[in-house]
Amino acid sequence: MEVVRQKLFREPDGRGKALPQLLLSSIAFFAWGYIGIVLDGSHLLLVMGIAFGFAGVAELLPPDQRRSAGILRILSVSVIIVFLGLLATNPELII
Repeated sequence: MEVVRQKLFREPDGRGKALPQLLLSSIAFFAWGYIGIVLDGSHLLLVMGIAFGFAGVAELLPPDQRRSAGILRILSVSVIIVFLGLLATNPELII
């Protein structure tokens, strides 16, 4: 449990890790806007965009905001876990 706490509630890594995650988040949102809304496709890209967005914002926080960064990292992982749980009960969501 201590290892998880050290990994999740560590100091934010800064812009070096945040910018690629935020870039991937924006790409996922734009792709979802086209595939999910226009073509009526899967919402997987929306979930990935939200998860990357939470992780990217967590890395942008100041170094003394370890708890807030940890909460955002937990939210990032939780979004993906909840979506996978929904897929397990309702496989039509991936279509």
